[in-house]
Amino acid sequence: MKNTVLMIDACQTTINYNYCLLDAFVNKGERIVYATTMYPYENVLPPEGIKVRYCFFYMARAAGMLTGLRLVRRLLRGVEYPLNMSAIVFYILMQHIKVIHIMNSPFPIFDSWIIKLLQKMGRRIVCTAHNPFPHEEKSSSLCKYSRLYHQADRIITLANFTKEEIVSRSAVSEKKISVIPHGDFDYVFSRYDTNDDLAKKVKCKSQGRPIVSFIGIIRPYKGLKYFLQAFTLIKEKVPDCFFLVAGSMLLGDRDDLGKLLKTSCEPEDLWSDIRYLPTSDMKAYLSVTDILVQPYISASQSGNTVMAYKAGVPVISTSVGGLAEMTIDGQTGYVIAPKDPLAIANAVAKFFQQDNLAKMSNAARVVATEQYSWQNIAAQTIEIYDQLSETAQKT
Repeated sequence: MKNTVLMIDACQTTINYNYCLLDAFVNKGERIVYATTMYPYENVLPPEGIKVRYCFFYMARAAGMLTGLRLVRRLLRGVEYPLNMSAIVFYILMQHIKVIHIMNSPFPIFDSWIIKLLQKMGRRIVCTAHNPFPHEEKSSSLCKYSRLYHQADRIITLANFTKEEIVSRSAVSEKKISVIPHGDFDYVFSRYDTNDDLAKKVKCKSQGRPIVSFIGIIRPYKGLKYFLQAFTLIKEKVPDCFFLVAGSMLLGDRDDLGKLLKTSCEPEDLWSDIRYLPTSDMKAYLSVTDILVQPYISASQSGNTVMAYKAGVPVISTSVGGLAEMTIDGQTGYVIAPKDPLAIANAVAKFFQQDNLAKMSNAARVVATEQYSWQNIAAQTIEIYDQLSETAQKT
């Protein structure tokens, strides 16, 4: 009989990725328990057949709802987390769980100690590194995450870039790192209808013009300002282009972004929606998009790339981090230099030469199905679980 694996994402940091992977595990008959917290933004339902334990940050959630103060919530998380993880350790021992998969680590130093404790008890730990180090990296990040990577039994990265960064900067053996790509968001998207009213409103304003979009969380490393600076250059090359910018703003000055949006182009050429996007709205914006622009100035990889491919939307990606690995230049999109508005404009113009856009749209769908299948991703992950389970049995 299959051993149970415990997957942990204390903060629900990568909920869409997690649920898609968990759904693929269910289809393969895996026994998984998922330990996490309630997702604060919308009610995304976990796959049937997965046991979910909401066992993190009760006090922090309550304080957040009562006060609305992020600082209070963060302080309470720091207090609660050791207690929550202590309860998880007890659960692991009581349920005789041998393999634990940590999806994200909010407190890497503490987690390193927990991993060491569990290993002494015969458990094996795999960590997924969505990014080698935090995007807004602090001076202490390298030390903290290097310690975590050294302590883990296996590491999964989603791109070769991330693997190379961990090996070169943390001196971790590349033998313990497996590269398994990011999949599409089919499972999550299948649980929600498309907001057709929103899609119709965008189409009405765009009046049938091709739509070039930036969609997703807005953070400094994503380089949105370079896309905005490219608007005038794009209009010179493709006069009938329409622009869409949508997503929540986690860091940065909202007022500055508002000014940039107002001065970037004429109001009739832009649809902007700066807020958290429910899945139904995300699907609506993706359904009307012709080209997705990812003007990142740094990146490990992007789930948005595969999300776009599955919808038949080719991308413009900068040659940073793992983005270039995911974009087949001239087939599923174009790879350009970062911080270069003219390069963005030139790439947009190329899509409208001959039938490039239609060809790339078809190629993107094929790549999403063949290269980024969740069934393949799950199979590779299960193989790691099985290997670790075998070594755990021997201790």
